[in-house]
Amino acid sequence: MRIRLAFVLTLLSAPAFAVAPQFWRVTTADDFLAGEIEGLAVTSRGELRSAPAVKKITSFTDPFVLSQVTAPNGDRFFGTGNEGKIYRLRGSELKLIHTAPEPEVYALAFRDGALYAGTSPNGKVYRIDPETGRASDFHDPGQAYIWALHPVGDDLLVATGVEGKLFRISPKGEGRLLFDAPETHIRSLAVRKDGTILAGGSGQGRIYAIRPDGAARALYDASMNEISAIHVDAGGIAWAAGATSVLPTSAPPRTAKPQQPAAGSGGSSSSSSQEQQKKESEQPSSKVEVSFSFEEAPGPSEGGSAELYRIHPDGFVEVARKFEREMIYAIASSPAGGIVLATGPQGRIYSFRDDEIALIGTVPEKQIVSISGSEPMVVTTTNSGAVYRLDNGRTAAAEYRSAVRDVERFSRFGQYRIEPNHVAEGSVAISFRSGNTRTPDGTWSNWSQPSTRLEGNVDAPPARYLQWKLSVVRPSDDIAIDGVSVAFINRNVAPAIEAVSVQEPAVIFISSAYPASPQVVEATNPDEHGIFSSLEPPREKEQQGKRAFRKGYRTITWRARDENGDALRYSVSFRMKGSERWLRLRDNLDETQMNFDTSQLPDGTYQLRLVASDAQDNPEMPLTDTKEGIEFQVDNSSPSISIAPEGEDVVVRVSDRLSTIGKVEYSVDAQKWLRLTPADGIADSRSETYRLKRSAVSGKFVIVRAVDAFYNVATESITIQ
Repeated sequence: MRIRLAFVLTLLSAPAFAVAPQFWRVTTADDFLAGEIEGLAVTSRGELRSAPAVKKITSFTDPFVLSQVTAPNGDRFFGTGNEGKIYRLRGSELKLIHTAPEPEVYALAFRDGALYAGTSPNGKVYRIDPETGRASDFHDPGQAYIWALHPVGDDLLVATGVEGKLFRISPKGEGRLLFDAPETHIRSLAVRKDGTILAGGSGQGRIYAIRPDGAARALYDASMNEISAIHVDAGGIAWAAGATSVLPTSAPPRTAKPQQPAAGSGGSSSSSSQEQQKKESEQPSSKVEVSFSFEEAPGPSEGGSAELYRIHPDGFVEVARKFEREMIYAIASSPAGGIVLATGPQGRIYSFRDDEIALIGTVPEKQIVSISGSEPMVVTTTNSGAVYRLDNGRTAAAEYRSAVRDVERFSRFGQYRIEPNHVAEGSVAISFRSGNTRTPDGTWSNWSQPSTRLEGNVDAPPARYLQWKLSVVRPSDDIAIDGVSVAFINRNVAPAIEAVSVQEPAVIFISSAYPASPQVVEATNPDEHGIFSSLEPPREKEQQGKRAFRKGYRTITWRARDENGDALRYSVSFRMKGSERWLRLRDNLDETQMNFDTSQLPDGTYQLRLVASDAQDNPEMPLTDTKEGIEFQVDNSSPSISIAPEGEDVVVRVSDRLSTIGKVEYSVDAQKWLRLTPADGIADSRSETYRLKRSAVSGKFVIVRAVDAFYNVATESITIQ
């Protein structure tokens, strides 16, 4: 029987939360991979299923298990740091067989019955008897770091840094430089069936193809600065991992290394204690931690990034998969087909097959730096050092913890329901917790009691952040969780009117949605809203449009927001200043501006009131914001003009009861208008005086025109003989 689970949370009614419900859905592989997973697998189709059991074989006192290799007889060897120890795992017995003078063992290889170890820094290659642990110097490439060893024919390839050199070493330990890369390190190696060597660089992040004679070409220049792993699968397709890394650019200083015990974990040393001490005294080394030594693992948001590349036989390279918060440290072929990836900093093992990614296992140490494709699959970790085996059986306990979801505002969580589909009670249990900080801490609610019921309430208080935890009580191959949906409802927040302004007299705005002039701009008939005729509102709600003018009109504009994203509607009222009664101007506006004709109002000072409401999305309990007391003037009266001769001048006096005098002009004998300047040099008051030379207007037909700030016009003639 195959059990599929789908979780849907429904809503409980509550007026304070009367806004539209929203849903947090976890349904895809990427959705599930954003959470924390233990004992469960995530399939490429987005199913959460029981995972293969991941069993710890052994732990190390060494903090870093950096490399591994499997011998033909099934023995496994592990290289560690920071004390340069090499262990052999035979069955369930772990034995220290050799301690190198150098502190890090980044590379191991097995060939012709012998174990080869590449050490760093001040790198050396040692040939080690896998039974006794006795070691001999095999080759000194004169390089600081040895990152990879790979058998090719009867020879051994050695990838080094910080000069980015690749050496080919004969069975006698005689080496020759095969390739000098134009970057700092050669970090990874693989060999195709035709003998072509694939090398990954660090510094430039390039993938190189090198022929056995040393001729090389770059296949790919990655966006990452390091090619951390390369692997050729059984079908001849090569895979590479690009990562972000910072490796040393210069060789470390040589310092004496403290004497290490010759054996550990019940094992024997590679030589007698006296021989080991003599060797260490003659060959100084340095215990230098480099960035690859994996300091404390960063959190998921700080985990770097990676890319998986597919290298076709003809040399074409394509990006097969991107990882936003993880690094790929190792690649191997999977016994089930496809490849497997070892990653950090979330301690995950992925399978990649037919362009689909699946999570198949996790470990608590968070950094998985090597992986063997042989069955059973074995991985090694850092912080702290350990070895795990992936078994075919299912884990006894399984738990999935979702990522924390920010629902953006204080919200309430309602009822959950597990869709029954031949799901027995007690198969799964779900818990919830909530809080108001991005990261769960002591201020969050405790996890609710696990509920194994198919229906029930979410036992988490209202908050901004939510997390759920799902436990599979009885793991089974039949259980497949296809998705989890959580509905939440934001607490309704009142709209906020941020700004209100009344434009200058006669200003209107015409957007591109207006019909061309003069059809609308010239319309003056009263409309159905009462005594205030109005231009049709622009169709673009948030844009004022082109500035224009129409005498007698006033325009009010505003800006408002709603934290819930509710649709807002506006009402505008007015009153004469000093009155207590508000009169309706417009209701149910969805634009953020309106114009109205004030030519029917008596002169005076008026006030506006603007109300913003979210009633459209919250009909049961709408919330509003109000701004009132916004004042504006109405002046429909023309200025008065008086004219009197005074000596050699004609004095023109213009006054207005409410507004300042704007423009005053005169025309002689019906010719063009000429601007007059006030006697005090500036038109800034409700009464201004102007002077004309008597000789300029005597005996002529002269008209004076005055316009106030509200575009009211008055004219008067001058008769001077």
